[in-house]
Amino acid sequence: MKKITNRLLPVVLLIVCMALGTTSAQAKRTRSTRNVYYIVCGSYSSLEDAIRQSENMSEVLFYPVYKAKVNGKTVYRLCCECYYNKADAEKDLNGILSGFKADDWWIWQSKGLAKCVYQPYSPKGDGERIPVLKPNTKAISDD
Repeated sequence: MKKITNRLLPVVLLIVCMALGTTSAQAKRTRSTRNVYYIVCGSYSSLEDAIRQSENMSEVLFYPVYKAKVNGKTVYRLCCECYYNKADAEKDLNGILSGFKADDWWIWQSKGLAKCVYQPYSPKGDGERIPVLKPNTKAISDD
């Protein structure tokens, strides 16, 4: 009996650990599908056009390019900010960013963080790229 217990105990512990690890991984996957609301400054059918526009927007505004699928086609979107809350995105789009925005700026709801495919160089001139957007937890104008 002792021999069986000594052989089974490691197997049982392994099964328990694997089950706990799976549950933890599933919980992490569930959290990663939180909606993110991006303020889109332009949408393009080619990465080259999106990069060109990102580089030519202005001398002080540099927007990363994100990849998305729309009706089975890949599009590339210039985004200036992102949020976890749609109301905060709308508040800043119509408030603090209203002086910059054109008529075609809008809010894009993404399931989780979108894939950044291009980051322009920082205006500092040090060869660094601007960082990927991180979702704001409140409107910028609330600061």
